[in-house]
Amino acid sequence: MENQKWIDEVISCIYQYNVDAKIIDTDLVGEAVHVPDKNIVYHLLSIPFDGLQGISPMYFQEKSLKYTAQGIQLVHLWQDHWVTKQEIVRSRIAALSGSNTRLHARQTDVWRFAKNDMRSFFDANHLQGAVNARYHYGLYSDKQLVSMASFSSGRNITRNGVTVRSFELLRYANLLYHVVAGGLGKLIARFIKDVNPGDIMTYADLDWASGKGYQALDFKQIAIMPPQAFWIHPAEMIRYYPHRLPQRLVDEFQQQQTHKKIDAFLKDKGYIEIFNAGNLKYLLVQGRKYQRSDALVFSGERGIRTPGT
Repeated sequence: MENQKWIDEVISCIYQYNVDAKIIDTDLVGEAVHVPDKNIVYHLLSIPFDGLQGISPMYFQEKSLKYTAQGIQLVHLWQDHWVTKQEIVRSRIAALSGSNTRLHARQTDVWRFAKNDMRSFFDANHLQGAVNARYHYGLYSDKQLVSMASFSSGRNITRNGVTVRSFELLRYANLLYHVVAGGLGKLIARFIKDVNPGDIMTYADLDWASGKGYQALDFKQIAIMPPQAFWIHPAEMIRYYPHRLPQRLVDEFQQQQTHKKIDAFLKDKGYIEIFNAGNLKYLLVQGRKYQRSDALVFSGERGIRTPGT
């Protein structure tokens, strides 16, 4: 009953923003809702779900790539995200339907943020929350922070025999129920002006993204990354990646004598191993799209913003 409750809530949310949405039968495990007008299929996955046993770790990635080849965006919507980050999921569903408040980047001001001054924004507006990063930039509209991007420190990478200073775009998010047209491009342009990177690498989450947004900014897909495993307990709905298990579980495993491998120990504790759809890896070589006049690209820029300013 609890699983059906969250599914009914998601379906109601999808219907709220897409009058043509309908539940369909597919080759997918779990429920599926099709939005014909947007060529989107929402794949609703309860934890646990029927058919979990025997599914290949590649299952969700293979389905994502198959649907993409047919011109359909497949969104794998997991129950834990709905339970723990429902407003972010609702905002994403609204965004994919084109129902969010639309702003234009040219009407915003760019601010560079001090370290960790971005954490609350990403925790509130990004499914994966904040991450440690070196550079942070945000867009303001009428004194409201509406968009933010974070970048890593640089490192030397050799590509095709040439060593370049490479940086990673780690996070990008819009304010809930908002979309900033041209926002990411404006933030990247400011980052390029400040840092002069050799290239910028980033990932598109195949559970949600098709990568089209990065392609529009001249990023080139260079790899398909394998699915990632995570452990989750149905009573907690908190996902843990194998290398980031909470210390309490690691300590308990080391103190027990029943299981030699931690995977068996976790399963005995009621945890379920699930694989996501992996990521598309993209690379932007500096130049091309961002070689425009400062007046056009960087209008409205500001200095470093620190807490309380």
